[in-house]
Amino acid sequence: MKLIDVSDWKKFAISKLFKIVPPAARTIKTYNEGSIPYVSSGAVNNGIVSYLEPKDNEKLEKGNCITVSPLDGTSFYQEKDFLGRGGAGSAISMLYNDNLNKFNALFICTVIKITAQKFDYSDALTSDNLNNLLISLPPMRDEKGAYVIDKDKKYSDEGYQPDWNYMSRYMKEIELKAKKRIDLLKSIG
Repeated sequence: MKLIDVSDWKKFAISKLFKIVPPAARTIKTYNEGSIPYVSSGAVNNGIVSYLEPKDNEKLEKGNCITVSPLDGTSFYQEKDFLGRGGAGSAISMLYNDNLNKFNALFICTVIKITAQKFDYSDALTSDNLNNLLISLPPMRDEKGAYVIDKDKKYSDEGYQPDWNYMSRYMKEIELKAKKRIDLLKSIG
């Protein structure tokens, strides 16, 4: 697979790209088993550590977001509503943006994880660290290849905008290649 040329990518602060929301304070011990994913700061299984039954009238965290673990920056896309681990300690953070979809979110999750490698348990990715975290993303360009600059500087102080469509197309291509390989393996077995 051809490597991505990141030489012209631009830096974006997480706090400018996303609305960062903490989940409600809750602990798994106070719940019964159920069908709603409970997302914590785990590094596997999309951060889902259990399936729980929400309490009466409890609001779920809204899906279509990225969850970030403060322990190591592990990031996952949550498509559907869920219960999140909130409160102190290793509570996750949720990142929301109206441009987010499954594919560009998976792209960004990878970038966050790579960028956040400098954090560990002793120097957690606290809300302050997450707010200030700079990630590199492909900037939007026009049909002539020039940067599309936003005069309102919504996403960066320089006016760059992330290329949400490029990130989506790239991850769709990755998924298609993976499906073809899986189908090939199935046909052999």
